[in-house]
Amino acid sequence: MSCSNTTVTIPSQPGVTGDFSNASLKGNYTYLLGGNSFNSSSVNGNYERAGIFVADGNGKLTSGMDDFIQGGVLSSNNITGSYAIAADGTGLMTVNISTGQQLQWAITVAPNSRVYLIDFDPTSSGSGQATQQDTSAFSKPLGGTFVFRLHAYQPNIPSQGSVSAVGNFVFNHSSVSGNEDVVRLGTFRSLTLSGTLTAADKSGRGTFDLKDNAGFETTYLYYFVDSQTLNLLETDFGHLGTGTAIAQQRGPFSNGSLKDGFTFRSFGDTLNHIDGINSAGVLISDGEGHITGGGCDSNQDGVPLQNASLTGNYQVEADGRVTLTLNPVLQSQNLNPIQDVAWMIDSSRTLFLVNVSGLAEDGRMLQQQGGPFSASSLNGKYSFLMFGYDQQNPIEIDRTGAMTFDGSSTVKLSNYFVNRGGSRDQTQSSGGTYTISADGRLSASISGITKALVVYLNSSDSGDLILGDKGDELSGTIAKAPTP
Repeated sequence: MSCSNTTVTIPSQPGVTGDFSNASLKGNYTYLLGGNSFNSSSVNGNYERAGIFVADGNGKLTSGMDDFIQGGVLSSNNITGSYAIAADGTGLMTVNISTGQQLQWAITVAPNSRVYLIDFDPTSSGSGQATQQDTSAFSKPLGGTFVFRLHAYQPNIPSQGSVSAVGNFVFNHSSVSGNEDVVRLGTFRSLTLSGTLTAADKSGRGTFDLKDNAGFETTYLYYFVDSQTLNLLETDFGHLGTGTAIAQQRGPFSNGSLKDGFTFRSFGDTLNHIDGINSAGVLISDGEGHITGGGCDSNQDGVPLQNASLTGNYQVEADGRVTLTLNPVLQSQNLNPIQDVAWMIDSSRTLFLVNVSGLAEDGRMLQQQGGPFSASSLNGKYSFLMFGYDQQNPIEIDRTGAMTFDGSSTVKLSNYFVNRGGSRDQTQSSGGTYTISADGRLSASISGITKALVVYLNSSDSGDLILGDKGDELSGTIAKAPTP
């Protein structure tokens, strides 16, 4: 069955304005998307998918490849499709897989040539992101040192079956070597890596395999975003894993390489739940090995921790490996120290994992820009993505759309798509109020969605969000809507 001539339309929403159109999505894009399928007529359970599509700027997906993993089986198929983008940058996309399956995604155009995605099918719930590719990178050999972050889990088995890893890959023609800090089966280890690499095809897609000195072997598909950035999809039986690898700036690094304010966001699995931990915050370093201030919020197994203060210390090695000890304090009560291991991409970015018993949690840190902040730091329209689960039935919930701040105290969700366990809607929210502290922590209440939205601003143009409501495990991102 072929559906390549299908067209997509989206209903209009009152008050939706802007200059976006189908022409806002044009070129080669690579995507990562993960979630859960609950169609009784198919294989139930968690899935990951990654791939490539080519958008023509006129509402058609002319070609592409979808790699889908569920139940331990990799399925790779050609795709075509169609899409429609409304004036505010929201839209719908239909993906036609060569086997006859048809997918529908709700999308929101975001800055830096990105598109936020949620699965908008009645049979599944999932979220992810597509990023425009630099096709000139495909023909060049993959070489040099890349910092990576990997996360994998076994469906229905919480953190004892999960893996968090960070480290560096050294790509050299057909070989891979490197170093890895990994939490596997609840145990932290530092290991060395070796492996082999195949060159990317004409779409920017290739493979590599790894073996660490403890004997574990893994295999990945990689997808070029550009010559500096790779998306990763694990293809081993029984695990669902994704990751990223980013070219590292040449060192040597030192404690002075990690200085001033950094926002962080991490997520992962607990002993009780897959996707059971979300964290976000800001830390301030002095360039001499000390964390002199900051704050963090987290939600673990539905139990929120809100606005704890941070101090601590860190040590940066010449190759960019960083060990951190964070000491959170909440209402004058000292909490358990948090041990992190990070690898520096450059002096403004790191990828890290959390070395705390019972967790398989990892994320990234970005140097904060533009502070001190206030309510006026956010003004205008922002694209957002929000995904996870809460205590309602069904528990799975994904949202993407447009969020507007007035630069004073009011936030509105002017137009967004939501999928709750297969029940789909395009809607609006009357919004609510927000405040922003000098360190970039935004606190908001939004009618019908949350009483405890928290966003840590990377800058006035972007931030990382988590929901602090009891019983919730939702996180995501906001970013200033791009100029069409």
